[in-house]
Amino acid sequence: MKSASNDLIIPYLEKYGSHCMAYSSLEPDMQYFVVDGVGYIAYKPFKHWFWSLSGRQIVLADPVCSPDNYKQLLSQFIKVYPDAMFVQISKAVAKALNDLGYEVNQFGIETEISLEDFSLAGKKRAKLRQWQNKCHREEVSFNELSIDDCQNIAEIKALSESWLKSKGGDGLGLLIRPLRFQQEKDTRYFWAYQHDKLVGMALFDPIYRDGKVVAYYHNIDRISAASPHGTGAALLLFAMKQFAKEGVEYVSLGMSPMSLYRGMKGELNYRPFTRKAFLFAYKHLNFLYPFQGNFTHKRKFAGQVKPVYVSSTRGTGLKQIFIMMKAIGMI
Repeated sequence: MKSASNDLIIPYLEKYGSHCMAYSSLEPDMQYFVVDGVGYIAYKPFKHWFWSLSGRQIVLADPVCSPDNYKQLLSQFIKVYPDAMFVQISKAVAKALNDLGYEVNQFGIETEISLEDFSLAGKKRAKLRQWQNKCHREEVSFNELSIDDCQNIAEIKALSESWLKSKGGDGLGLLIRPLRFQQEKDTRYFWAYQHDKLVGMALFDPIYRDGKVVAYYHNIDRISAASPHGTGAALLLFAMKQFAKEGVEYVSLGMSPMSLYRGMKGELNYRPFTRKAFLFAYKHLNFLYPFQGNFTHKRKFAGQVKPVYVSSTRGTGLKQIFIMMKAIGMI
């Protein structure tokens, strides 16, 4: 590991940070493996008296570098940290690890919504139209404002605390950034009000390419239980409309864990039993995490989906998957 400050890694992030989780690599508890002139891998050490006494390095998403250098950077990282796990990686990175001889299993899908031709017309997005119209009838208004310019931080904190309490806490700690009550570089905040009362908020993280923000990741929302049903979706639609005006390419809704493509046998060096376990979890273990609810909600936006993967230098057997799930806060 090479010690790195944000000043060192941000140039790489702004050039190569095209994964929806790339911005989360700036979190203060992350560590960095940096190769000068190439890029970096963001990871978090994990130790547990039962699950992993010897420790693992949990890598967050894709290496932040040119795709041409994925295999090189991964090889150098694994040479230094042979006990590594890789969470929410793209197919390109999964293939690089596959080519290096490691098992990879699909872990879910990511949903992206292209903004260039986005429309609410048609049957697929009928529910979105219904929610948007309901919010309009019930006098919900939306706006964008930097959190630094918000006058009532106490109201925002109360909304956040109430929402988290209803959800049983943060969950997926490594994969979902905490809400901070100060503006962060290139992030966007949108707000929903009903009769001057805050009923919702959404935070979008930037997605970069070649020094420019080209897309946003809908990373955090907080919706009041007293708000009209569909307020969160209507707030997202409002933000998407603003982004489209600016020429933003797409919005990522992030990962739906355990929602797997069918018919992928033989695609990569995967473990069949683990794949079956993921399918079982999606159907039967929603008390651990709302796998089906997450997927069903995002499907209403009728976006483009692509597979995401997990991998481990010790294979993708269930023991390694349980270690990974514990490390990311799913169990």
